[in-house]
Amino acid sequence: MFHGVIPYLVSPIDDAGNIKSDTLIRLCEDLIEAGVHGLTPLGSTGEFAYLSWAQRQRIVEIVVKAAKGRVPVVAGVASTTIANATAQARRFHELGCDGILAILESYFPLSDDGIFKYFKAIAEAVSLPVVL
Repeated sequence: MFHGVIPYLVSPIDDAGNIKSDTLIRLCEDLIEAGVHGLTPLGSTGEFAYLSWAQRQRIVEIVVKAAKGRVPVVAGVASTTIANATAQARRFHELGCDGILAILESYFPLSDDGIFKYFKAIAEAVSLPVVL
């Protein structure tokens, strides 16, 4: 299971909305060399709510490649719907992530049962550890 320091990564993007892959790779390298125990793209620091689906996928692809299996990659999944959240989790699993950070992206109030169902569906969508 995961342990130690697993920082949330910023998502470097240029003015045109392109992922600054060299910057993101350098960030991953610097953090791994500094001794982190994992990397988390698309956490709250990664501003996932402002990124398109294509941008989110590209960020995860870059981080998984940069990690090169040296540390686990735990990608953030956030959505207002269960169907979208589980689709994200499955895609990030396909891209090579080692775990999922489940984030509840909600504006409208949810019942306790609704919250439970959201996290349970993500956990059941993949055969990876899920962090809440």
